[in-house]
Amino acid sequence: MLKKILCLTSATALVLSMALPVHSLDYEGSEAYSSGKYYQALTEVPLTGDQRADIVNIALSQVGYQEGGSSPLLSGEVYGGVNFTEYGAWYGMQDMWCAMFASWCAHVADIPTDVIPSHSYTPNGLKWFRDRGLAHEQSEIADGTYTPRPGDLIYFRSTRNENTTNHVGIVTGCEGGMIYTVEGNIGSPATYSNGGMVTTVTYPITNSYIVAVCSPNYTTGAASVQDPMVTLRQAIQKAEGSGYDQIHTSYGTVTLGIGQWYGTQAQALLRAIREADEAAFAALDTAAIAQDLDQADWSAYLPDADKTACIRRILSSEQGIRAQDRLLTDQLQAHLTTAQEKGITDLETQTLYALLCHLLGPTTADRLISTPLQSTPYAYLADLL
Repeated sequence: MLKKILCLTSATALVLSMALPVHSLDYEGSEAYSSGKYYQALTEVPLTGDQRADIVNIALSQVGYQEGGSSPLLSGEVYGGVNFTEYGAWYGMQDMWCAMFASWCAHVADIPTDVIPSHSYTPNGLKWFRDRGLAHEQSEIADGTYTPRPGDLIYFRSTRNENTTNHVGIVTGCEGGMIYTVEGNIGSPATYSNGGMVTTVTYPITNSYIVAVCSPNYTTGAASVQDPMVTLRQAIQKAEGSGYDQIHTSYGTVTLGIGQWYGTQAQALLRAIREADEAAFAALDTAAIAQDLDQADWSAYLPDADKTACIRRILSSEQGIRAQDRLLTDQLQAHLTTAQEKGITDLETQTLYALLCHLLGPTTADRLISTPLQSTPYAYLADLL
């Protein structure tokens, strides 16, 4: 474990910093928004003129924002409820708001509408990019012909809607066959499909719900993006391996998947996969794993060869990969949020804290995150080890 942590300290050093000239952000929100923490986070984003970096960092500043608070409508009256957001207030309508969020981010980043059109209806936005030859279809993403870049817009479809696309997010990075995004109206960590908040999500490049990734014709774009999630995922993959079908038995129980979830956590992961698509799970379950999920003691669960092979198939299925990505993203985002709540302000130390929480647990992370660690985190950790 000590060797693993030493590897992580060098991985966290990959976090990029903003080194470009900064100009002031010019956005006056509604009264309710301007007095809240997401406006404060927005004002702390350094606008650099690098359009790719600016739109991503603005979007990331809004992670955690939830619909339903007091938001003004066109008349100036204040309403609240489902699909009521600051982004809709800016756009001029309160409705499904993923595209309005992306449009708002572009507006605040001072990106003109001939680069990213303001739109609320995702088919219109996708058509706009396709008409200009700026859309890369899912097949190009899956086979590596095009690698998504920070600041790209990524359009999705779903089984519940017959439109060409019904959701859009903003790409924050693409590494190791995974696309990282920040999205509006994507839902709480437990129920992404229900919509309702701004959050980060991770997808394999082969995800079948991706329709296209659109690359706006930015005039600038070194893309020095402050997204710790990419660095965290890279570090965890180095430490724990990147195979989604990983399954190990140790210390009298089982660990599963890319996050190496242990014992009852592994049980919860498999249950989440089952809940995502019970019919697909049943088709893959040739070894009564569902029965074990409901009846076995997973704090001491040691599958035989047949069950191990079956669990590997479940973990590497499309719904298995999606569930693992969501669980890891949710856990890492929660650790980053905890770091912020503890007053850890610099990005590198927040990232290191999240890694320690994931690998060693919050109690150990809290013990290691001390005054000398915050001032010189890597040197101090190396001394400890």
